[in-house]
Amino acid sequence: MDKKERFRGYICIRQQTQHELVIKKSRFLCSLIPVETEQQAADELAKIKKKHYNAAHNCSAMVIGPDSSFLRSSDDGEPQGTAGVPMLEVLKRSGVTNILAVVTRYFGGTLLGAGGLVRAYSQSVSEALREAQLEKKTLAVQLDFSVEYADYAKLMNIANEYGATVEAEFGEKVNARMTLEKEYYPAVAKKVSEAFLGAAVYREAGECYVGRPVSKESFE
Repeated sequence: MDKKERFRGYICIRQQTQHELVIKKSRFLCSLIPVETEQQAADELAKIKKKHYNAAHNCSAMVIGPDSSFLRSSDDGEPQGTAGVPMLEVLKRSGVTNILAVVTRYFGGTLLGAGGLVRAYSQSVSEALREAQLEKKTLAVQLDFSVEYADYAKLMNIANEYGATVEAEFGEKVNARMTLEKEYYPAVAKKVSEAFLGAAVYREAGECYVGRPVSKESFE
């Protein structure tokens, strides 16, 4: 992922979402789960398989990484290409990453055929995505400050101007951690230098991603 893409961030779901779809008496239970690693996705999938041990199938698809670089799907016993891949295609089109989709099927007694299965599994994930709450994760930098009490207001004014968050501890001095979107870092560094007359009042503490709610998109 290049620098521009890292600043742009990525879209993910805020919390686990579930949706039920019934087609010809077969129940399709879709679980959308936020995950950040392949191992976490494997653990969550194992939990669902344990919970729905008596289901006909627990088909899955996952997209992981800020650049959506890790992709995997499983038909879990359904005819090849009729479940996992269609589910994965829905996730890819949505633009959402760091997500695991599991569709649990309880067979209703009527065969749907290959085309019917593709439509059912795709629809199950699509409808679950429409109900999911989304957020945008943006690359951020964390700065650790140590300032006098009298200067704390200066720090907060700068933070508020650029939408940064501040967590502070008040001892002999104010020790505060500011988290701000990295694209604003050069401007904030300049503001801090001007406000504190060039004094070294902070150090970089690392990078992270911060999340902000975004409006729901339309999914096919």
